[in-house]
Amino acid sequence: MVSVPRIEVQGWALVVSLETHRGFTLTLTDKRSGFNGLSINRMGDVRKIEVKTVGRNDHWFAVNGLRGIERLFFDHDYWIYFALLPENRVVTVHSVAFLQKQTGYTGASQGETLRNWLRQTSALSKEFGLRFIPRIHLHMRVPIRRMVEQILSEPDQNEWIDVVEEIWQSKEKGWERLFPSCKESGEK
Repeated sequence: MVSVPRIEVQGWALVVSLETHRGFTLTLTDKRSGFNGLSINRMGDVRKIEVKTVGRNDHWFAVNGLRGIERLFFDHDYWIYFALLPENRVVTVHSVAFLQKQTGYTGASQGETLRNWLRQTSALSKEFGLRFIPRIHLHMRVPIRRMVEQILSEPDQNEWIDVVEEIWQSKEKGWERLFPSCKESGEK
């Protein structure tokens, strides 16, 4: 049995509560899939999601495994749900756009270099019969909480409009959407 830190459990509980409130179903996936779960809406649309619980440190987060790293940087159907504790907020971002904005990764030549590294690492692991699970730490240009404050203070004038889908907060009376989905509000 794998022990999961209490804060991670709280983050997952927050995300599950939000998705249930929205009428979505959440399914956990196998560790080797490269993402934590699938969120499925009423119309059958599926999001591949990664949940990152953010306690005190919001300047970086880690990604484990070759498949997880590849999906995070290249899969446009991949979403990151940041569960901010103790604020009880969930920030939903498009993975590729978020990384490009936060790390300066442009996708062109850097993307090919990263793909080559992933392929070589995978091939070398297989060649030697190793089970190599790399871990990368992604340091962010703008910490998550500061990014959220920028968005909430000027929702129409922010640089994150194409990156952040929604921001929700769990309150005593239930869930409140603090920053709407551009698709739902008709802004895009």
